[in-house]
Amino acid sequence: MTKQISETANKFINDYKEAVKIEKTYNQTDEEKIKVHQVSSKIAFLYEKLRNSVDYQEDHLLRKIAIERILKRRLMTEKNELNVAKFLMFELIRARYLPNDKIPEKRIEDIKEIIEKYTLLINNISETNEDEKNNDTEYLFDWIAGIAACEIEEKIAPYKRENAIIEFAQKTIDRKLKVPEGLMSQEDKRIQIYIAVLRNLTKSDLSLIQYRLFERKHPEWFFAPSEEIILNMSKNINFLVNNIEKQINNSSGENFSRFVKKNLAYFTILEGVVLKNINNIDKIFSYHLHIEDSIKEACVKKYKEAKSKLKRAAVRSIIYIFITKMFLAFIVEYPFDKYIIGHINYIALGINIMFPPLLMFLVVVTIKVPSKKNTELIVQGIKEMVYGKYTNPPFILKGVLPKNSFFYKTFKFFYLLIFVGSFGTIIYILEKLNFNVVSIGLFLFFLSVVSYFGIRIRQNARELVVVKRKEGIITFITDLFSIPILRMGQWLSTKLSNINVFVFVLDFIIEAPFKTFVEVFEEWIYYIKEERDKIY
Repeated sequence: MTKQISETANKFINDYKEAVKIEKTYNQTDEEKIKVHQVSSKIAFLYEKLRNSVDYQEDHLLRKIAIERILKRRLMTEKNELNVAKFLMFELIRARYLPNDKIPEKRIEDIKEIIEKYTLLINNISETNEDEKNNDTEYLFDWIAGIAACEIEEKIAPYKRENAIIEFAQKTIDRKLKVPEGLMSQEDKRIQIYIAVLRNLTKSDLSLIQYRLFERKHPEWFFAPSEEIILNMSKNINFLVNNIEKQINNSSGENFSRFVKKNLAYFTILEGVVLKNINNIDKIFSYHLHIEDSIKEACVKKYKEAKSKLKRAAVRSIIYIFITKMFLAFIVEYPFDKYIIGHINYIALGINIMFPPLLMFLVVVTIKVPSKKNTELIVQGIKEMVYGKYTNPPFILKGVLPKNSFFYKTFKFFYLLIFVGSFGTIIYILEKLNFNVVSIGLFLFFLSVVSYFGIRIRQNARELVVVKRKEGIITFITDLFSIPILRMGQWLSTKLSNINVFVFVLDFIIEAPFKTFVEVFEEWIYYIKEERDKIY
């Protein structure tokens, strides 16, 4: 039995097929390719592995973050945009963020042109600004450098497939979600859906979201802007930044994110089906039995991939937590016990060192594989999206409770009581174990951060789950007393993420001289090779 594919799904399929085609041929040219020596590449690759182990980030963001890091460092020491572009590309290939001897040399010229417009923008930013935060030159430099890094990555490896699934998800969510009249305009609704899709489906970080909104609002910037456009942009940069930040920090954003999260499995599995059957996807979608079999097969594959990804994320996070915890234990807790208290509480020290990685391990091993019922619901949901025939009416988004309302203040008061009760109980137990104030502080810090890390990892695993979670009294009580700990972990992770001693040492003390050494070492290797060739 054949079925008619919806216009939205059909556009997605065609866009995705075109994206895959472009991706395969993007760097396939006869021109010279950028090549680095294998020995220097191994050294640079090991350094990047070390750095990434002490700065937990999503795997798909590592290259973009590396571009941003290298770009900032190079712009501070090098005024020639061509040299910045050249060094940037060579560093990325040495660190294996890009394949060796595969990227055409013309990409260096492409990157140079991108860097030129951003340096011109930065050099002409107006000093006058009413907003004290954005008046900070360093803040604006970081903001612009983040945007530049995203554009550079897209030039190196186009976001075509990602763009296709984002557009499809945005249109689908817009169809399935209704906003109460008067809450916001249709344009604001579309922007909030867009941000929620970026945050949850593509796991975009802050700079990627800023870049996407910048690209959406100012497409003229990405088509060889004239000097006049760049200078005009520099004069209005503060208004532009404020406008984007207001959209990102919209109070309704979390509600949109929650709804998108409930639909993630459909988009993830659908993309897997399209990618695997790219050459005969029209035939598969035309017959409901074919699409059911393909979806079930994609589910099995994604479940396995999720399990493997979960293990990698767990190992990385456990290593990161163990290293940082050991570091703090021996530079803070041990000296405090020995020189201030006068004796060492080995029980407290041992618990503080071993508890965080053990907690993370327990969080990971208790995650279950999605059930057969889950797969059946995914099949039903994807068929609805593909054929455009939904069985349920649009979900009505709830508004945010006003902060000055009586109920909001009452709920906040009770939440404060639960917060004090949760942490008070833990502190009482630790005091009974003779933990001192520093040991207690470190335990609470890592309990909160590790719990939050664990929830994030569990959420990644639950993205393929559409079966509704069973709510009972035990679940309610657990949520009630764990939320304060998780909120604290979220706050610590976001607000104190820049205070990472290991990253600071690597980025600002070791990286620049180390990368210079690698460059000189590579030149030395090629010099020796040339001398050898003269003899033989």
